[in-house]
Amino acid sequence: MSLSTDLIDAFKEAQGGISDYRVAQLLEVKTPTMTKYRKEMLPLSPEKVLFLCELAGFDSVDWLLALYRERAKCDKERSIIDALRNRTAA
Repeated sequence: MSLSTDLIDAFKEAQGGISDYRVAQLLEVKTPTMTKYRKEMLPLSPEKVLFLCELAGFDSVDWLLALYRERAKCDKERSIIDALRNRTAA
């Protein structure tokens, strides 16, 4: 699963099991865009991640770092992001 799917699912659960359609409304995107998030054809933007985190009361730093780790191009970049996540968790 991708970060986008994980975050959407966690958000839906935190909101009492709302539908993908309702999440799309909250994100101000059309249903086909939501489908692209689900099929991992389009990642959530950092702004959308922050918005969902704010509404659900999630740790936005952790989710953003996870987003950047998912998009990292090399192992060194992933290692640096992992170090940052460990620092923020401490």
